[in-house]
Amino acid sequence: MDETIKEEIYKCSKCGQCQSVCPVYNATKNEMYLARGRYIVLNNSFNNSRSLNKKFISDLDICLNCNACKRFCPSNIDAAQIYTAIKSENNYKYSFLPFSTIYKILLQSIRIDYYLYKFFPLKSIFINTFTDNIFDVKVKRAKFKTKNSRSNVVYFQGCINKYINPSDKNASLNILKKLGYNVTKIISECCGLPYISDGNIKAFENNSKRILKSIPEDIQYIVCSCDSCYETLKQIPDISEKLIRLDELLKINNYFIPENDNIVFHRPINREENCYINEKINLINQKYSCSLMENFFMIKYPEITKELLKNCFYKKEITDEKIIITTCNLSAFGLKYGINKTKSTGKVYTLSEYINITDNNDKN
Repeated sequence: MDETIKEEIYKCSKCGQCQSVCPVYNATKNEMYLARGRYIVLNNSFNNSRSLNKKFISDLDICLNCNACKRFCPSNIDAAQIYTAIKSENNYKYSFLPFSTIYKILLQSIRIDYYLYKFFPLKSIFINTFTDNIFDVKVKRAKFKTKNSRSNVVYFQGCINKYINPSDKNASLNILKKLGYNVTKIISECCGLPYISDGNIKAFENNSKRILKSIPEDIQYIVCSCDSCYETLKQIPDISEKLIRLDELLKINNYFIPENDNIVFHRPINREENCYINEKINLINQKYSCSLMENFFMIKYPEITKELLKNCFYKKEITDEKIIITTCNLSAFGLKYGINKTKSTGKVYTLSEYINITDNNDKN
């Protein structure tokens, strides 16, 4: 194990601050799902030269990667980084079918759902179901040419937009064209987050090389409309300089989202700074404001997710009859699941979708 990781773990004072803010611990009351409990086991393993058992390494995955423990830790210990490092060193000794493979199979099955949903005679089967919530937003790609484009950009689509939510891709491309950018290429590769979740750093590095090869040289920006993709791609040094979020591009071009009392904005957990939105728009600022899709948690651990939903922000006074906007496609998936399970009447849009829909309404 890397000495710097050991030093980080030794910094834990066992103060219990992580216990008060960890959503998973508060839902399960299991000390082995808590940073402090895991650091105690790791310290014991390092000090006594004992190998970590299969169950402990597997249980490291029971984490939202929400970084609440890090934000409240007096020593600023990065638990998610430590878990990834340990899984990277140990997990593939035990993994018969890694999550990244399961994730690809799941995406393909959802894609089949999408085509069934689009087939009108079968659509009634899905009314008021989770499938209906996922696919009910429809944004078509606008057919217009941009004159005197200011610069060439690449749009990073990612796998969520490719398989689950093509509306966000179309909406993002429409926005880029309206702002005057020439989209020279759409990259459909996975950002590599499932590999990081597995702790398979080698697969992540190979995936990063494929992305790098697909990027043209004569571009100004690599644009992301998903915060999860953005934060993952930032870990690739040769990409980070040109990488930009779509809402940051809106800021550069002085685009403001119209004020609306019916909007609540969900800021993804992995995003430290505020999104470029109207200051008067309400921000979900609850204790546990994660969408529950962080680290693909609701896919991996549906039973714990049921308990998490009880303590999360999916309360009717926050979400009922509200427009919920997020800047992360993975979060949008989780938000729609949570809305469906809690029977809220809220409506979820990505930022790109909402801008397109309101722009079209303004013209009508």
